[in-house]
Order: sequence, then structure tokens, then C-alpha cells
Amino acid sequence: MDDIQSMLSKIQSEREAKIIEHKKHLESDEYQSSLRLLEVVTFDFIKGMKSCSMYCSRGIDFRDNSLSLSHIDDYFMSAIMILTMLREGGINPAKREMRYLIDSSMRYLFVDQQLWRGKLNEKVLYFDKKIDKSNIKYINDIDLHMIDDQGLKKSFCSEYTQAYYKACEYVHASIRQIEERFALYEQGITIGLERAEQLQEVAELLSEVYSTLLVFTFHASGVSTVGDLMVDTLSPQNDWVYNGNKYIAEIDRHFDYKHERKEVLQELEKMRAERAWPNKALQRTSR
Repeated sequence: MDDIQSMLSKIQSEREAKIIEHKKHLESDEYQSSLRLLEVVTFDFIKGMKSCSMYCSRGIDFRDNSLSLSHIDDYFMSAIMILTMLREGGINPAKREMRYLIDSSMRYLFVDQQLWRGKLNEKVLYFDKKIDKSNIKYINDIDLHMIDDQGLKKSFCSEYTQAYYKACEYVHASIRQIEERFALYEQGITIGLERAEQLQEVAELLSEVYSTLLVFTFHASGVSTVGDLMVDTLSPQNDWVYNGNKYIAEIDRHFDYKHERKEVLQELEKMRAERAWPNKALQRTSR
């Protein structure tokens, strides 16, 4: 009994030492930088979605009958909960929520495009009766009409599929999830003792997911609305991190024909090059 008590006492002491060490890590510049990156990725996503929702309010009947646009508040709630989970060390639950976001948003847009002028109740019925919930094949049928570059369209569909399956590995039991957890155990990293590099990695995945949601939501909003949104509000914001995403930059480029851009195109392309991922744009936001 004394041996068992001694062993338990040793385990407790080691645990307390790790917690003290981790508190120092939480206060480190590296960890705080990764945490700020998560916050920028989250709040800039919310900013983009909120701006889009406001512009769509000019056509209330259209907005209220859109399956995609009627879920914007749901996306806000998920984004805040994901950030909360990540702040508390819940990385895998956050990834499971990401899978829900990219899965549902793609299907909502597909239904909206199939029944473009349909009423919301018609779309809900179509979603229930006609959509295969176990297959993401619809990504290849989404009309990405504001991405003019055909190569980028293919790239978007490919990256969507990769992000989807990456997130799926945390929804159900998987070899990747098991091996990853064992590898962390070997490093002494358990729940609540996450490291800065883990936050950095999940921030990059989160930025991909949120970029995808923005692309889907912009395509659900209509060309006229998004043209005004990008030209008047989002594109001029040099610190809006998603301007650096190549797909959103291409959507912005779709409106270069507008009169108000004729005299600033050269400067605008220079700005796009400076903003573009995968340069240091994301890293700069975390400083």
C-alpha cells in the first residue's frame, strides 16, 4: 500500500510540475502569438460574414429564402465556440465542428443554386428528400461563377475535399487521430497541456475552412451584392486577413471591370501580391 501511495504521490508531483511549466509556456511570446492568430482568423471571418449579411439585407426576400444566408448566425455561433474550445485546449472537438461547417455550407449552396428562385420551405424539403448526406460529390457541381480562372476552380474543389477529409479524421475514430494522440503522450502533452505549434497548425486549417465558407456565402449572395461588398468594403481593408486568400482575391478580381477601379488596378494588383498567402501574411497578423 505504501508503494502505491508513493507512486501516486510521484505521479501527482510530476503532473503539478508539468502544469507549472505549461503556465510559463502559456505566457510565452510563441504561445500568445499563436493565440492572437486564432483570434484574427476568427474575428476577420465574422467581420466578412457580417458585412456580407448587411449587404444582403438590401434584398430581404432573397436573403430570407436562401438556405446559405439563413445560416450565417449559425456560423457565428460555431466560430465563437471553436475559438472558446481552442483557448481551453479542446483541439479535436474544434476540428469536429469545422467538419460540420464545411460539410453543411457546401450542401446549402448546392440547394440554393438548384432552386435559385425557390422559397425557403421548398429548399428545406429538397435538402431533406434529395440530398445525399453521406457524400460530398456536390462540390463538383457547385457553380463558382465568380472565380474566373478554371485552374483555381479545380484547385478549390481539390482543397475543399482535402480539408473535409482532414476534419473527418476527428469525427470518427481514425488511425491518424490515434497515432497523433499517442505521439503527444510520448512528448508529455495531454489534454490541457497543448503547445503553441498545435495552435499554429489548427489556425492554418481554420483559415482554410473559413475561407471556404466565405467563398460559398459570397456565391450564395449574388454577383451584384458581392461586387458592392468587395469594392466598397472588404477589398480596401488591407488588414482584413482573408484578402490574402487566393480564391477570395480572385473573386475580388472578378470586379476589376468596374469603373471605380480603372485608375487603381495596378496598385490593387500590387496590394494583392503583398497580401497573398502563403507568404508571411498570416504570421504578421499574429504579432
